[in-house]
Amino acid sequence: MSLHVLKKALATMVVASLPMAALADNTEGVKHPLWYKEPSEKTMKLAAIDDLTDVVVSDGQRGEEGFPASRIAITDEQLAKIKAGNFTVAISMGWLGDDWASQQLIGLKENFEKLGIKVVAETNANWDDAKQIADLEAISVLKPDLLVSIPLNGKTTASAYKRLSEAGTKVVFIDQAVEGMDPGKDYAAIISSDNLALGMYLADLLAESINYKGKVAALYFANDFYVTNLRYEGFIARLRAKYPDVKLVAAAGHDDPNKGQEVAQGVLARYPDIDGMYASWSIPAMGAVTAANVNGRTPSDFKIVNENFDQIVALNMAQNGFIAGISSQRPYDQGTAEAKIGALTLIGETVPPYVVVPPLAVKRANLPQSYKTIYRIDLPQEMSSALSQ
Repeated sequence: MSLHVLKKALATMVVASLPMAALADNTEGVKHPLWYKEPSEKTMKLAAIDDLTDVVVSDGQRGEEGFPASRIAITDEQLAKIKAGNFTVAISMGWLGDDWASQQLIGLKENFEKLGIKVVAETNANWDDAKQIADLEAISVLKPDLLVSIPLNGKTTASAYKRLSEAGTKVVFIDQAVEGMDPGKDYAAIISSDNLALGMYLADLLAESINYKGKVAALYFANDFYVTNLRYEGFIARLRAKYPDVKLVAAAGHDDPNKGQEVAQGVLARYPDIDGMYASWSIPAMGAVTAANVNGRTPSDFKIVNENFDQIVALNMAQNGFIAGISSQRPYDQGTAEAKIGALTLIGETVPPYVVVPPLAVKRANLPQSYKTIYRIDLPQEMSSALSQ
């Protein structure tokens, strides 16, 4: 029995032994997003596990069991077949401009080069569904053997992806699939971070930063986007299961990462005495940093945690700013997994339908090691100098 399976089996006993206070709803009264679903019994059991290392927490959109990306391998024989195929690939991104997207692209392109697969198109929809549909239509003219893409909207873009699949292009989805397409038939696989675990790490980081007691708020992405939905659900489940003295008093949504300051200021105006905030990803989180400054808060009395590692939040953390924790994806590793899964699909190999990359919990104490894990280079001098002060 593998370690992560054993930990899952033990979770039931862990929940049964928890004091009733630990299972109390310390999120009661909060208005959750319209897309929110209460954590399942299975999720709550997993949320009670102390150490989530080596535990695959998330399942796929259709209930597929998550498969660890670390177990994907290409044999020498398979590599020879891939290179002999002279395959082509198109990469359709929903956005660019942040470290997550750029590291994904690096991981994809470096690995496709190693595999002998030619990249014939790269597109950026810039958060616009209509632009992504147009990008996919332009890609279809090129008739690539493989498409790797993150759909911005699982409903509006579905027909464009279906047309590519029906025309013979193999599809690998980043993070989420679209409606009406099934794994193994219409697409090869979804490759994603373990997003439920990522949300649980956010609760861990926020609770630790406020000494496991106090009032907090959550700033979530309002759009119905599968992976960010999971992170919010994981955050809620972990708070309930592990941190009874951390009370969630407010949750507010944004539909644009650049509105983080505006939404955070509204929360702070209504709840001026909260101790911390889960502030979505890096751009909204830095908006929350500005809001905290405007409201006269200081890093000693107000803590912010966010998903996704980026230079701006890492520097703020190094400088002992408001950013107290980052639950990070590993985008380069995810890009590597996407390329491998795509390559194996091209030569007819059966691949797992839902592949997950574990998140990384980043604090100031492990910032140098975490930076190297994510970017594969040492911490920049500016951050190193800030850490030494």
